Amino acid sequence: MNMKNHPRPPRTVRSALWSLAKPLLFSLEPEHAHSLSLHLTRFWGSLGNFPLRVLSGAHTRQPRIGLAAGFDKNAEWLPYLPAFGFGFAEIGTVTPRPQGGNDRPRLFRDPPSERLFNRMGFNNLGAAIVAQRIAKHRPGLPADFKIGINLGKNKTTPNDEAARDYADAAKPFAGLVDYVALNVSSPNTPGLRALQSGAELTQILESVLKINASWKQSVPIYIKLAPELDSETLSQLIQTLARAGASGFILTNTWGGELSNPASPGEILTGGWSGRNLTDISLSRLKIARAATSLKLISVGGIMDIESARHRWLAGADALQLYSGWIYRGPSFVPALGIALKDELGLDTEAPHANSIDNR
Repeated sequence: MNMKNHPRPPRTVRSALWSLAKPLLFSLEPEHAHSLSLHLTRFWGSLGNFPLRVLSGAHTRQPRIGLAAGFDKNAEWLPYLPAFGFGFAEIGTVTPRPQGGNDRPRLFRDPPSERLFNRMGFNNLGAAIVAQRIAKHRPGLPADFKIGINLGKNKTTPNDEAARDYADAAKPFAGLVDYVALNVSSPNTPGLRALQSGAELTQILESVLKINASWKQSVPIYIKLAPELDSETLSQLIQTLARAGASGFILTNTWGGELSNPASPGEILTGGWSGRNLTDISLSRLKIARAATSLKLISVGGIMDIESARHRWLAGADALQLYSGWIYRGPSFVPALGIALKDELGLDTEAPHANSIDNR
């Protein structure tokens, strides 16, 4: 798929399309909006790449800008993401066995503050089915498009058996993904964050490293950590996991918190906040991590505009991931970031060698 053979649609067209679509999508319940967007994307994608490129303005891919885990849990969006300008995508979180997640409502928007609140609970079809989907879609993706798989444990699995769950979840993805991410930092699975200690995480990492070593071609293993970790704990944890064989770290997950259920006054929901509220927090955790290690760092959380993206690069990020920013800014956000970073920092995010997540 050579996207450079076609001119970019005028920015005014993309802006007009998003200004019309956003109020409609935001008037819907968030999961319904997500489903509608997927159906529309599938329809436009069936007509070729050009309709999606009209929406995004992407004339090429940005190897160092990817889609964060949580948006495409079951590899449904995967075939269309390159046309939006993404250079990589992290699928999941995926558990070894299928899981329904928490009861609805479980996803909420807060447009005035540009935040999202989710209590999804690792809803996914299970590792085997997601692996089958990736295997189906992979041949049709550009050769330089990278896929990560984000792994978690099932809710019913006790923490002392977590290492086995992460290993079992990894097994079906041999030869299908370019990196593996271990999610021990979601606030939506009871007790999961208790695994963010040196001993527990080392055991989990070692179990997945054994699986990885059995693959014909091993891949990098990243650890995704929570924003609540204090400076000393984060630094020590990173150094411990680096010695244990981690390839890098993803900073950060959502900020654990509460929300009064709009559909049931008086009911308090527990989940995680993302979006604008994470902009400064995730940047600070990135700086701490960069001071603690020279390993690869993927920065995610609160990247809502060009300024916040620029700060991540200057703080030492090797790659960026988007979620809330893409939802609030629309389909043209990825190429806009790429152009701005190249113009302002001289950062060639389109260079083939720049995809530093693939550090095998």
